[in-house]
Amino acid sequence: MMAVEHGDPCTGPEANFCMNGGTCFKIPLVSTPTCVCSASYEGSRCEQFQLFSFSRDSEEKGMIAAVVIVALLILVVLAVVIYYICKIKRKPRNQAKPEEYWRVRSNSQTV
Repeated sequence: MMAVEHGDPCTGPEANFCMNGGTCFKIPLVSTPTCVCSASYEGSRCEQFQLFSFSRDSEEKGMIAAVVIVALLILVVLAVVIYYICKIKRKPRNQAKPEEYWRVRSNSQTV
């Protein structure tokens, strides 16, 4: 931080201005003290704990997971489509066609 290089360490009551091990500096042009936070903390007074930082590796892992999930969904849809196509093709062929149900057969017997 460039501004900290031009400041003086805080003294007196201002020495405890920064929280969680942050270092306090008094910069002449700024009315309030400035903090340089230790690792895992951020904020104007180092009051916020930072759980972790995102890195390129985690973004790549997220993208890989998303691609795998989409691929699995596509495979499931294809499996369902193939199942129904096979089911339609396996229907027995001896079933009467709908137009045959309406045909009237004559029972003419000669006496």
